[in-house]
Amino acid sequence: MKKRIIGCGFAAWLCLATLVVAPASDAADAPQAVNITVGSQQSLASGHTLTRIAVGDPSVADVLIIRGDKHGGVLLIGKSPGTTNVMVWARDRDAPLSYTVNVGTAASRALLGPGTPSVQTMGDTALISGSAVNMEQHQRAVDVAEGEARAHSAAGQDNGAGAGSGTGAASSSHGGAGAAGSTGSAGSGNAAGTTGLVVDASTVATRSVVQVDVRVVEFSRSVLKEVGLNLLKQNNGFTFGSFAPASLSSATFGANPSFTSTSPISSAFNLVFNSVTHGISANLSLMESNNLARVLAEPTLVALSGQTASFLAGGEIPVPVPQGLGTTSIEFKPYGVGLTLTPTVLSPERIALKVAPEASELDFTNAVTINGVSVPAITTRRADTTVELGDGESFVIGGLIDRETISNVSKVPVLGDLPIIGAFFKNLSYSQNDKELVIIVTPHLVSPIAKGAALPSTPGELSEQRDGPVWRSLLGGVMAPDAAPGFSK
Repeated sequence: MKKRIIGCGFAAWLCLATLVVAPASDAADAPQAVNITVGSQQSLASGHTLTRIAVGDPSVADVLIIRGDKHGGVLLIGKSPGTTNVMVWARDRDAPLSYTVNVGTAASRALLGPGTPSVQTMGDTALISGSAVNMEQHQRAVDVAEGEARAHSAAGQDNGAGAGSGTGAASSSHGGAGAAGSTGSAGSGNAAGTTGLVVDASTVATRSVVQVDVRVVEFSRSVLKEVGLNLLKQNNGFTFGSFAPASLSSATFGANPSFTSTSPISSAFNLVFNSVTHGISANLSLMESNNLARVLAEPTLVALSGQTASFLAGGEIPVPVPQGLGTTSIEFKPYGVGLTLTPTVLSPERIALKVAPEASELDFTNAVTINGVSVPAITTRRADTTVELGDGESFVIGGLIDRETISNVSKVPVLGDLPIIGAFFKNLSYSQNDKELVIIVTPHLVSPIAKGAALPSTPGELSEQRDGPVWRSLLGGVMAPDAAPGFSK
């Protein structure tokens, strides 16, 4: 009796040891991925003598054992876009061989290559996984996934599958591009829809911090010319005088009798002639001015690829807004130099940029009065566009040339039209305003400043002096080494 128990115990121990040291080849292997196109065939060499096979979804792919093949060949046939599982049992192993078969269209699969994420279709759902070298390769994978999901969804509806009442969503959340690529969020939609569902779990491995320099340059030039003449008659003597603009409103000639002449143009230079001997007096107004102005705004903004960033350097003006029952609310309107941008890094050398720069200022000339409060208008220059540029390249995204010409003639009817003599009976005013506006953008791929590196000097830091020598600047004047108290030249 004791020997029998020992024998049974030894047999159990031997069986356990056999299980422990069993060949690893009999354990279940990880599924192998196989990619084929619709209507194509591909043979697989299993290396074993096969006994039977099974396919998860016969509508996606069919599988056959190649009889007489010494390598244990299996023939795969793609039938429709999708993904299915194939299991193959061999005579010399317990665990079956497993294959994940991805079936796609020939046109879509041709777009996928090195550096492109993989696309797997399960029913009418397409999964994007892996890493893309740039956004162009990522977009290719998205296009392929959307096409395959759409095709499989339509095929499923034709076969009577997925006859739900939902409206499928074709949305795909593209992965944002971090320093090592960031993972996109899964899309959402009804599997019974006509467009299928795309789940994007891929990453984009490229630099994705973009700095955009924007230059808003406005050049304005105005020309003003005015001419006017008054002619009087007087006796004896001669007088000549010149007066600055707006300093002479009228001139009186002679004493008995006297003549008073009002300046034709009060804001102009006035030339006065008086000849008492010949009895002639004249008041000639001449005005010519040229005004030049140049406005330059250079905002700079840094943003992550695929993300929107904006800033405003200016302020907000309160505007009273009449409400019902005699009440008034306050609404704030922004003004100044603003910039909104959304960069997308397509590759290490290409950047797609959606940019909307804006430069505005208060215009008190065209102010309106609301409930007794004067509210200025806002003059705005803006642009909103999308361009594709290389790293460091510049592009003019907006331009405006505006010319306004005004000519006024005040004259005595008939007499003012006479040649030569008509100049004594009319006033001329001519003005011309020219404006030129240009908006230039320059994107750069940038990286953060390394840890511990010296930071660049901030504006004015090198010129500032902590001990402002006010007395030295006051006594020394222009000879002092300080342009202003607290700052160096």
